[in-house]
Amino acid sequence: MALSRTLIIILVAFCTIFSTIAVEEYIVGDDYGWRTLFDYQAWAADKNFYVGDRIVFKYVPGWDNVVRVNPDEFITCSVSPNAITLSSGEDEIIFGGTGARWYISSIGNHCKLGQKLAIYVWPAWSPPLPSPAPWTPITPSIVTPPAPLTPIMPPSEPPYAPSAPWTPITPSIATPPAPWTPITPSPEPPYAPWSTESPYAPQIIPTPIAQAPRTPGTPSSSISPAPAPSSQLHYASWTTNKLNI
Repeated sequence: MALSRTLIIILVAFCTIFSTIAVEEYIVGDDYGWRTLFDYQAWAADKNFYVGDRIVFKYVPGWDNVVRVNPDEFITCSVSPNAITLSSGEDEIIFGGTGARWYISSIGNHCKLGQKLAIYVWPAWSPPLPSPAPWTPITPSIVTPPAPLTPIMPPSEPPYAPSAPWTPITPSIATPPAPWTPITPSPEPPYAPWSTESPYAPQIIPTPIAQAPRTPGTPSSSISPAPAPSSQLHYASWTTNKLNI
């Protein structure tokens, strides 16, 4: 039982190693071949080249060729005098070492029209690039719905006793007020003009006594003046007393 397991492990390892070191052959451009107006970089983008693999350039002999160049010549589409040129129409190249490779066509302006190829050669024992893991769709988890909510019943209340029916209130008719009679203001006495001067008692001017007509030959009788009021006499007497004191 243990021996069979060991043999199986060895067989699997051998198959893995064999598949790793198995050489591959690539036709440059596939069915299109080696000619102008083709994107050879896009063709090589999904391929891995290892030591021991080989590539084949197929074209019409005498119409094209294959020249291995350096990076600068690859960019400028120029060829050095000592460059290796292949022109058989079915040129096979085996990769004997690692590193980058640049190939162009030196016929006319074929290189400038896209007839050029740049690749990189990996060591023979390098494992192939890991392929991306297959996409696994995420299965959404089933959410368990929550338990139904039990409504909380409010405490029971006594039955509602209907109130007495609503009786509309009849508005009382208001007696309109008596019409308004304007009050006529009583006439006021005429306004006496106000004087800024203080009032004074008018001076009583004595009325002159009429004299009898003078009779000639008869001496006129003079009327003696009326005696001064008694108040003036008292005032003079008081003044005299004051002076005597």
